[in-house]
Amino acid sequence: MNRTVILRSIASLLLASFIFLTLSACADNGKPPNKAPGDSNAQTTAVDDTRVYPDVPVVDYDGYVFNALYWYTSGWDWRRSKDIVAEENSADTIGEAVYRRNLAISEKYDISFQLTEESFDKLGAVLRKSVSAGDDIYTVVCQLQSQIMGSVLNGSLHNINNLPHIDLTKPWWDQNCVKTYSIGKKLFSIASDITINDKDGTAAIAFNKQAAVDNHLPDLYELVKSGGWTMDAMENSYKDAAKDLNGDSKMNEQDFYGFLGGRDVAMTFYQGGDALLVDKDADDVPYIAFQSEHNFSLAQRIYELVTKTDLFYDHHAMGTDDAQYQKLFESNHGLYFWMRLDSVSDMRASETEFGILPIPKFTEDQKSYHCIVSPHTCSLLSVPSSVKDPERTGILLEALVAESKYTLMHAYYDVALKSKYSRDDESAEMLDIIFANRVFDLGELINPANIRDLILSASEKKVFDIASAYKKIEKQAEKELNNIVTKAEKLPD
Repeated sequence: MNRTVILRSIASLLLASFIFLTLSACADNGKPPNKAPGDSNAQTTAVDDTRVYPDVPVVDYDGYVFNALYWYTSGWDWRRSKDIVAEENSADTIGEAVYRRNLAISEKYDISFQLTEESFDKLGAVLRKSVSAGDDIYTVVCQLQSQIMGSVLNGSLHNINNLPHIDLTKPWWDQNCVKTYSIGKKLFSIASDITINDKDGTAAIAFNKQAAVDNHLPDLYELVKSGGWTMDAMENSYKDAAKDLNGDSKMNEQDFYGFLGGRDVAMTFYQGGDALLVDKDADDVPYIAFQSEHNFSLAQRIYELVTKTDLFYDHHAMGTDDAQYQKLFESNHGLYFWMRLDSVSDMRASETEFGILPIPKFTEDQKSYHCIVSPHTCSLLSVPSSVKDPERTGILLEALVAESKYTLMHAYYDVALKSKYSRDDESAEMLDIIFANRVFDLGELINPANIRDLILSASEKKVFDIASAYKKIEKQAEKELNNIVTKAEKLPD
């Protein structure tokens, strides 16, 4: 099913200026914006003093329609695109910023914006059909990360490194994504300031503040800042918190858990523990990075954590969906709650006071925290290989992403996420740590021989011998990875 929304330039410069001044006056009480998401080197100073402008020409594109093909999933309405188009006079902070950003680009380049939505499981086929026909109807495609590799290998995506006017060293492109997701120096998908879907998909931990007090927990924010927020520290803080509230001698949704989570916890804690499924060598060629003493020890520790069902609630095993699982935390049935950051905005009306923390380290001597960007709920930006005017695409993307940094990202990160949705200043500080340490894993995109299931399905195993389990798929995983690398190398530069 398609849903098409067209935004045309119908507002005057006077109205745009009024909206800008109004938002600036209200946002953050006049404070200058903090770091932009994913930009650990950004300066915390006034925008007017530090704004970076794209090095692109201004071209009249005579009404060109910037059409974004975007995924959606039935039942996940809160994850549908809200970062490509927006109506005039939007009552939402994000919508207002999107409208204002698009207005600036529309008037500068004489274009309009269009959103075309397709179900996530059909989008790849729709894109391939369009590319095979030589159609040039989509400017960009925003596909679920878990679906991207199929589009790469069938030749549907353009090498972003070869788009004219794109400067991937600029702060509006996610540098971790650029570094991680290239294959043989070819890049087909990227996270950027154009979209917030990937920011919403970043993993984090929430904690019930009253339950933390009742269970005499230490200052968790200080624990994070000192570097002591580890898996052991987290489990030690919740191991005595679980309670059989209804007295039936079995733990279920009527009881109180130390940690509310699901299958995703295992993979998130693996990457949070400074481990990857697939890494790359000096020539940017991927290789399996799973087999190491560190990774096996980490996987075993995760298994021990997620199989303690009297402490840990696995919502996938218990049959609750995302909304029901989140409701358990909101209704005071858990001390800790594994989440993606889209839950922060979704819980804004909750009466439960909660704080936000990064994914814990494996050991205290780990250099930094790592918060993975979900391959299951968020998309990246790509360009169809059938693009007929790469220069136009490059100019518009660079102009749009630069404008997004100072409009959409400020509204999303500084105004909405840190000021409106977070419950305390300390959580805002934690968000800075989370966004400065967002990570990606190429193994999540490629997933040779379903290698991620070794970790993802750990809780389903009665006996867990990770070394033996990996040995069974090692040859197949290496074969599949080598085939993918070979195919990628043969794609046009």
